[in-house]
Amino acid sequence: MKPLQQFIHDLRDLTTAEQRLPDDALATTVGALLEELVARPDPIPAEFTVRSALHGGRGRYILHRSPTFTISSIVWAPGEVAPPHTHETWGAIGVISNRIEERRYELHDDDTVRPVENYRHDHGAVSLLIPDDDIHSMHNLTDTDTVEIHVYGKDLTGLVRRRWTVEGRDMREFSSGKYMNC
Repeated sequence: MKPLQQFIHDLRDLTTAEQRLPDDALATTVGALLEELVARPDPIPAEFTVRSALHGGRGRYILHRSPTFTISSIVWAPGEVAPPHTHETWGAIGVISNRIEERRYELHDDDTVRPVENYRHDHGAVSLLIPDDDIHSMHNLTDTDTVEIHVYGKDLTGLVRRRWTVEGRDMREFSSGKYMNC
């Protein structure tokens, strides 16, 4: 079985088990599996690792969608930033190529967020997202594309989430748009 198909099979078993793990344990377990996947050369088909001129230079693809999890490939352009935002579900993000900066934030009573941790993730690194502690931003500080695999416990398409300005102010609700291949 190909590595991606094996990963999907393993996630299906984990997320549909009778005794499903709590979100934090599930994210940790999925993160360990994702770490194995992103360490392999070419873990996903090449067509899901490039940006498309047809979609404004973006690269956002669904690799698998099910009722209990989704897997996507995200291609970050040089300098591209995702301001602080939530996911409203457990998740794991693995870097396939290049590197990316991730900032974690804490929410304050005035509905602003402030950075508390900063990470630079290189190829093979995995970051975990747990509901109630998942506010982060992403920034490709390099001059080449960064490719990641994102795994979430829900389909983010249409899911209402929260986003702040880069400075951590002006919280707004939003929902993710469509992926390029569906």
